[in-house]
Amino acid sequence: MLRSFIRSMCTMTIKNKPPIPVYGLEGRYVSALYSAASQKNELDAVEKSLRDVQQVLARPAIVDFISTSLVSRPVKAKLLMDIGKETGMPQTAINFLGVVAENGRLKNLRRMINMFLNIMVAHRNETPCEVLTAEPLDSATKTELIAILQKFVKPGKVIRIRERIAEDCLGGVVIGFEDHHIDLCIARSFNKYRELLKQSV
Repeated sequence: MLRSFIRSMCTMTIKNKPPIPVYGLEGRYVSALYSAASQKNELDAVEKSLRDVQQVLARPAIVDFISTSLVSRPVKAKLLMDIGKETGMPQTAINFLGVVAENGRLKNLRRMINMFLNIMVAHRNETPCEVLTAEPLDSATKTELIAILQKFVKPGKVIRIRERIAEDCLGGVVIGFEDHHIDLCIARSFNKYRELLKQSV
């Protein structure tokens, strides 16, 4: 069954192309995944599954499993597909993992996942925005910040905030999105002025 799926995936015409261009070996796999998931209305479910896989791929035991040549490709494929079924992954994601393993491309899997996640950001017309603060933003502040940032992006774009906490920031905020970088961190400002004072002494 897996081999027939591999053959069909290699020869299939991409009906639903990704919203942004993707290139290279990883791009071919990811384009096929996006097309298949889109046709089955499984894009969101596949994205969630791949985010979970992304976290697992950082574990040393998984890294060893991917790189070892002692386990054959078909065995790796079957094991990954069985795990996918047990964890409730959508069939599209299960087949994708099987194809990647069967073709000996597991070393490329992390880049493929990152590429697919970037495609999903474009699919939802989102603008990711990383916000670094000393403590979590309350809902009112977050809403106000999104409204301000919305003025800097194209109409129709949706701001998606990802918060990171850095206690050494002391106060203020560091914002990064698209080509913009806004550093209003009190600690950095303090250090900058301290250096200026040293130079003037």
